[in-house]
Amino acid sequence: MQITDVDRRQFLKTGVIAAALAEAGRLPLLSAQTEADRSIDATTGPHAVKPIRDHLKRFSPAETPLGKKGDYALTYDIVHWNWANGRPGTFGNSVLGRVDIDRKVNSGRVAYEVNQRTRIGGVDNFLEARIVCADDDLNSVRRWTLSSYSKSVKGELDPLSGLGEEGRCDGERILIEGDAHNYEFVAGRPVVTQWTVPDFLIRKASPTSGVSFDLLQDLSLFKPNQVVVYDGVTPVELKGGRTVELQTYAQTGQGVLPIHYLLDKQRRPQLVTNSILSWALSRVSE
Repeated sequence: MQITDVDRRQFLKTGVIAAALAEAGRLPLLSAQTEADRSIDATTGPHAVKPIRDHLKRFSPAETPLGKKGDYALTYDIVHWNWANGRPGTFGNSVLGRVDIDRKVNSGRVAYEVNQRTRIGGVDNFLEARIVCADDDLNSVRRWTLSSYSKSVKGELDPLSGLGEEGRCDGERILIEGDAHNYEFVAGRPVVTQWTVPDFLIRKASPTSGVSFDLLQDLSLFKPNQVVVYDGVTPVELKGGRTVELQTYAQTGQGVLPIHYLLDKQRRPQLVTNSILSWALSRVSE
């Protein structure tokens, strides 16, 4: 069987998730408990924080205010969910990476710089993106560059891991071009990435309204028909036994398990929980 450049690209793009799945062995339950579904164990805490309940014992919310002009940088720890000691009925969390999201507003456009690093099995995986967005409510993407690569346990660059792409979106048509491949999608809604959704919530989150969009995950995987709605207040027990109440918003749609965004009173997204890989805010800077 011949492996095409696009096949190779998709394999490399999803390698971190596949490795984490293999290590974890299974997924946690994320759906909210309803009258029709009593199978979710309510004793392990609110459904929105089940994937990171072990990490919360060591978590302290970032308290630096966000920039008033919309310029700021968010740094998140990437938190992995897994069985503790490989035993069913137990749970644990480890930090396997970090993602930096730098946002700047200039002359009617919004620019994001994303730097992400994860370590799986001793291999460091790097992703770097530069994204130009429209200055609209959702910061819908317009054009971008993306590069990713891996380094071995010894710190040597894997020559087969390097990928570089450029993309653009005219509102409906998404075109992505690489060295030896190109492909496109057709969007029916504003197009965003997982790195830009938090800013929408910072500026526009409201318990009385929702929003819909198409997701271009990792600027690579097209997942249409996403919806974010208010999901109530989640009490979260943190480091030292302190409890805070976080406004919670839930994202559902094609190709995703429920994603929960937990915001403090200043609407800083302190936690983003998503199956076995979640984000925990560690720093805010201008």
